[in-house]
Amino acid sequence: MPSKDSKTPEKDEAKVVKFKAGEDTGSSVAKKKGGVTLTQIITYVILGLLAIVLVAGVFPSFGTQGSATSIQFGSYDGTPIEFSFGNYFYQQYQTQAQQNRGSGDSAAYQIWRAAFESTVFHTAVTKMAERAGIRVVDETLNKAIIDSGAYDKDGKFDVGTYEKASVESKNQLKTQYEQNLPVQMVMEDVATVLSSPAEMDYIVAMGDSARSFEYVAFDSSTYPDDLAREYAMANPALFTLIDVSVITVSDRETAETLRASIVDGDITFEEAARTDSIDGFSEEGGRAGIWYLHELQGNFANPEEVNALFSTAEGTVSTVYDAPGGAAFYRVEKKPFLADFEDKEVLSDVKNYIGTNDAAVISAYLEQEAQEFSQLAASSSDFVTAATDAGYEVVSVEATPANIGGSNYLTGFSYTDPAGHLNRLANDNEAMGTLYSLEVGSVSEPLASGDIFVVAKVVQETPMDEETRDYLKLVYPYMSQSQSQQDLVQSIFTSEKFEDDFLMSFMENIMGIEGDN
Repeated sequence: MPSKDSKTPEKDEAKVVKFKAGEDTGSSVAKKKGGVTLTQIITYVILGLLAIVLVAGVFPSFGTQGSATSIQFGSYDGTPIEFSFGNYFYQQYQTQAQQNRGSGDSAAYQIWRAAFESTVFHTAVTKMAERAGIRVVDETLNKAIIDSGAYDKDGKFDVGTYEKASVESKNQLKTQYEQNLPVQMVMEDVATVLSSPAEMDYIVAMGDSARSFEYVAFDSSTYPDDLAREYAMANPALFTLIDVSVITVSDRETAETLRASIVDGDITFEEAARTDSIDGFSEEGGRAGIWYLHELQGNFANPEEVNALFSTAEGTVSTVYDAPGGAAFYRVEKKPFLADFEDKEVLSDVKNYIGTNDAAVISAYLEQEAQEFSQLAASSSDFVTAATDAGYEVVSVEATPANIGGSNYLTGFSYTDPAGHLNRLANDNEAMGTLYSLEVGSVSEPLASGDIFVVAKVVQETPMDEETRDYLKLVYPYMSQSQSQQDLVQSIFTSEKFEDDFLMSFMENIMGIEGDN
């Protein structure tokens, strides 16, 4: 295949920026690498500003203690989540800043966000404590302060140490426990909720219905080569190849100036690419390799302009084209040529293109093939033999319970399905109902998973082994408590009561970037 002779940049390809193609075709013709998108440029700007903030300092000045100045980052149930001198948010910021010593671009954001989320959680749980009538009596507060060890000497509470402490430090510690004890009580209550024996029995019963499967997946790879070849020959322009080098910059004016310097001989294309290009090919002197026409379309703001590039003479530099996030121009290393439609890798690229851009063409064929195989396998005594004789690959899946909700207490297809097609169906109630209600030994009708069809045979149903059953019964109460706490956290941050204005407030008040009105 011609593209293999011209295949370029092979070193450290993971760090190369991808061309913004309309789809990920998985092409073997060239590694997909390319232009920086507008989103990436905005991200770089934000991270750059973060870096500046880290140097200049990210802590707002509020003047003297007692100032009424504050910054609001959102609210929970009508209560502002705000940062002001000495309040809970302020304390959490101090704690996060001490723990996060990083000097990376995003350190400031991480510190402020963590302090914000801690304050949201504390506010929500404090409100729960108030509604439940939880209050901190003096006896409980005094015991907590004594047990804190703040005034210990030789491992025991010491009256002398307490009396020597400043009034300010005593008040700070008292306030800390007054704020945190109600939250602590709520979390302890949540953690000590007993799980129902019936709930435990239900989990075990789910594990007792574990089933093993054999299945065949019908995807674009099973689409016949001759039909893919017919499609490609009917749309030859899409699969015309071109060998190019590219330079991408942030704006058209810069691109025009740089191109003129190259044409005038002031600088070579390779030198300009290494010093000025912002795409992933810069280190290779702009060498991009061989691309299909349909792949390069995604690197043009106006996809139709790709035809002008394909009309550029070999060895010359193209005009400047607007690209997503900037502007680009190319040097044509080899004039366009038609792909070899006898090549298996080219045909695979064609199938991927059809599956992504003209899915109905393949989908109708795959569904029919899956239906015919389902009938064939149902009438055969051996699923594997029927599939092998028909030229299909069989995937075997070991015993897996019907874990539709993705319970942490049970395994799922993400662990047992090596090809992942049943795992894609794991949250489809109808598909799972079919797989776990069929009689053992039965073959399913085609099950649709996106643009893929699956035909599965139920091989066996097995109960949970005693060792796993005993282990689950042992750890379930503890896992249930942890899950309850996680559910509480999740419910707070997904609640309609939660108004999250953090990003806007952070950008405006901490970064100093004004948003659009």
